Amino acid sequence: MKLILTALAAARLLACADFALPDLLPPDAKFVIGIRVRSLLESALVRSAGGDSNALSDAWLKQAALTGFDPLHDLDEALITSPADRENAPTLILLHGRFNLQKLEAGAERYHGVALLGAGKGSSGVLAELDSSTAIGGDPALVRAAIDRYASGVAAVGALVASVQSMRERFDIWGTGERPEGFVAPAGASQQLDSIDRFQFGVRVTSGLELTAELHARSQADVQKLSASLDLLRAMMKMQAPQSPKIDVQFHDSTWKISVAVSEQEIQKAIAAQRGSLAQPPAKPT
Repeated sequence: MKLILTALAAARLLACADFALPDLLPPDAKFVIGIRVRSLLESALVRSAGGDSNALSDAWLKQAALTGFDPLHDLDEALITSPADRENAPTLILLHGRFNLQKLEAGAERYHGVALLGAGKGSSGVLAELDSSTAIGGDPALVRAAIDRYASGVAAVGALVASVQSMRERFDIWGTGERPEGFVAPAGASQQLDSIDRFQFGVRVTSGLELTAELHARSQADVQKLSASLDLLRAMMKMQAPQSPKIDVQFHDSTWKISVAVSEQEIQKAIAAQRGSLAQPPAKPT
């Protein structure tokens, strides 16, 4: 019996070997946010703040000792997605990296042979290791559904998946999706967010700094709200830093395309200037 179970597990892994994180997205996902952790940590921007990143790494060591997993060393990429059909909607997190959760799997509840860490009565979130490089966490129902997709070998398809594939190949931090019809933002959320029904943004820091975004307004009234907000943002940036990077804003068919680019040399100058100002002793009171 043990030999049969081993063979079935091996067959499942071979069938799913070519699965990428976007293949595990739920069919009803409304938005996806992605973070390429490894690219961020290896970027010149983060390396320039080496002291801070080392301190952050030290802070993670205690957590790593408990879980056998250090996000700053073992995690390469994370995707966060949700149907976003209501307040406090369930969330699914897809992780790519190097995982070894076996020491925590003993006695854990299993689903299709996959251990669910943290599962139990009243559990609001679980973590599952699909293979040595893929883990999923979040809402128990969404995690189980992702395991079903993984076991079946049937990858997710659709316009959102195609957009995700394109964004993750270009950016280090990115997001894409739409606002579900009838969704009401939590109390206190920015009114500007209520004006947007589709969005896309990306940030790349591996070579200088590049930021792009596309925002689509729901109505003509929302067009006017967003225009006023963008004009105010540009004015505030100009007042705070006259030499700040230029924001390029283009508008067409209720859609704004926004882009900002800063070279690596400009970033290094800004970091050096900031460090220089912090190194100067405070002025003595007169």
